[in-house]
Amino acid sequence: MSTQAAVTLDTDYLKSRQGLLRIGEAIIGLCGIICISEGAYCGYGGIYSFYNTVVVSTLIIAILLLIVYVLNLQRFCTFINCFMSAFITDVLFTILYLIATILMIITIGGCRYGQVARIFAVLFGVCGTVVVGLMALFGYQTIRSNQSIPKSDPA
Repeated sequence: MSTQAAVTLDTDYLKSRQGLLRIGEAIIGLCGIICISEGAYCGYGGIYSFYNTVVVSTLIIAILLLIVYVLNLQRFCTFINCFMSAFITDVLFTILYLIATILMIITIGGCRYGQVARIFAVLFGVCGTVVVGLMALFGYQTIRSNQSIPKSDPA
């Protein structure tokens, strides 16, 4: 009878570049949610809800991926390539974060109420775009370095 190891805690992931960026992604998302909740009263409801949806989704995905990698749950999930799915979500959320941030820039001059909160939401949106974009870039570099270079046939 084979015994599989139970869930183990991987604190080295939290100290790695990817782990620190995931933690930063979660913190930036939380700050973005706080800012947008304070400045969302000027008649741009669709833009605020889009920004809020992107930030909340990114926060949830970041927390889930932190849990998966810190507890080494990717070993038990053999039917999904966790690294590739994280890479795809990073690319998708980089694009969505960029769009949401650009739309939030439009709302800054709309009215005075909550203007500072919207400015900070834009700043956290830019920071979120950069952090998630870096995660996508590092994932791309890892994928690229793991590909084998085909040998040319001299014939």
